[in-house]
Amino acid sequence: MPPEQPPGDLAATFVTLNQHLSTDDPGHLLQRLVGLAVTAVPGCDWAAITVWPLTRKPRSMATSGPIAADVDQLQYQLGEGPCLTAAAVSDMIQISDVSTDDRWPDFARAVLSDTPVRGVLSFHLADQPDRTALNLYTSRPGAFDADAVTVAALFAAHARVLLLHATSAGRAAGLENALTASRQIGMAIGILMNIHKISSDDAFDLLRSSSQRLNRKLRDIADEVTETGTLPDIRNRGADPPTGSTGASLSDRR
Repeated sequence: MPPEQPPGDLAATFVTLNQHLSTDDPGHLLQRLVGLAVTAVPGCDWAAITVWPLTRKPRSMATSGPIAADVDQLQYQLGEGPCLTAAAVSDMIQISDVSTDDRWPDFARAVLSDTPVRGVLSFHLADQPDRTALNLYTSRPGAFDADAVTVAALFAAHARVLLLHATSAGRAAGLENALTASRQIGMAIGILMNIHKISSDDAFDLLRSSSQRLNRKLRDIADEVTETGTLPDIRNRGADPPTGSTGASLSDRR
């Protein structure tokens, strides 16, 4: 197992991760996060992040390996376990020794029978946009002692901030993409209005019908119009472009 990181190094590592928020895919960041948990938290052998939408089943957003994935999946299948409880209602759940903990008996039996996991720490990370928990697993009973819990709590606090920033960055990126698409569509509408002397509603209808006929995204059709000045379906069919609101092509789409 990699050497554990002191708290100062841990903070510096999270600063570095935050600097990658604008360029890294959120899923990649979360994968790096669980890998860092195994390195940073004393006694931690495996780690995972659970997300549990209110109207859907829980799933693992990232895992450090198959053991963490298996223990997460056992909880999802059984409908009980520390990660589900932490995601839903609690700040932290600790199982020092799975063999002596009786809170989730079906989970304990399955873990002892099918996996090498013997201790668990689960931290609540977020309620929005979905309930989320950080899950830390160890192969040694008692490995998550008071010192380990302190470092794990610090790690979870950093992870909570990183997850919040990643969510905000994702929302900002989505908004920027939407604004870019809107501007591109607006430009295409203006081009069609100018070339074919039609209204903005007619121009938008042409974009939309072209998108439906070619089974392509509206933004892709708009991109091509801004590059060529021509609707791709009309050009490919060899038909004449519309000449006004009473043109043949406009009549065809109504």
